[in-house]
Amino acid sequence: MNDDVFSSLATCDRETTQQIASVLHSRRQDPDQSQMLQRFLTAVDVTSGPVLEIGCGSGELLADLCDRAPATTVVGIDHSVDLLRMAGRSSGTAGNNLKLLAADAHRLPFADESFSTVLMYTLLSHTPDIRSVLQEAYRVCRPGGQIAVLDGDYASTDFSLGPHDPLNACVTAWRAHYVVNTHDLRSLPRLLEAAGFQLVQAGAHDYTAAHSAYAYTIIDRGVDTMLDSGTIGKDLARSLKDEARRRAHEEGFLGSITYRFALARRRPSAGTAPRTA
Repeated sequence: MNDDVFSSLATCDRETTQQIASVLHSRRQDPDQSQMLQRFLTAVDVTSGPVLEIGCGSGELLADLCDRAPATTVVGIDHSVDLLRMAGRSSGTAGNNLKLLAADAHRLPFADESFSTVLMYTLLSHTPDIRSVLQEAYRVCRPGGQIAVLDGDYASTDFSLGPHDPLNACVTAWRAHYVVNTHDLRSLPRLLEAAGFQLVQAGAHDYTAAHSAYAYTIIDRGVDTMLDSGTIGKDLARSLKDEARRRAHEEGFLGSITYRFALARRRPSAGTAPRTA
């Protein structure tokens, strides 16, 4: 199992948390990432009752969720108090229906059947125990309620123009330090069904990056990981970062990642209509 900075953010220093927040912000500002996220949210009806986002981070989804469901309580949880503070600031105009809470995704502090919708956005790829998180999501989801997941199939990440491309060495180092589950999302439908959900739809989005501040962070973090470990020196580190930017401008391509999404429901209890409030 890989190391993963995201899975240990609750105990990370402020500098590391700020770096991750910057990465999340650059991802939110990426036009292609934003379009993918909007397509995902459009497929999910969040107006039927309370909404829970597990692993809300610095709040990339929260304002959108509150806008889409102004009469519904939206709850965001994360294990990083620092990221939650940033989420509160960035979602300050979202309305009075938002609640933020520091909590562990493996042990949710909510009663059974509390939420009509449970969302996870790039959470499971950073979760040491996917099954226990999905079991908790099932527990707090109401009968007839839904779970929506969008996450990276980070094993698919490819920044190469040919065999043995040095930028893919940067991707390999990034993945080893920032992603704990590299292949698991390929089995997302099966994982949801194993947790008790009934699959409604599943699919994939292909993200292709050229002039992308977010894509640069992948290369830069991989380079910094190799530099910190002594694998490469400062001159090569600088050259690799420069090559990524040259390539984006001259080739019009930097890299690609496949994202997996799924929507599933908890079966209604026999003889019981789904609750709406």
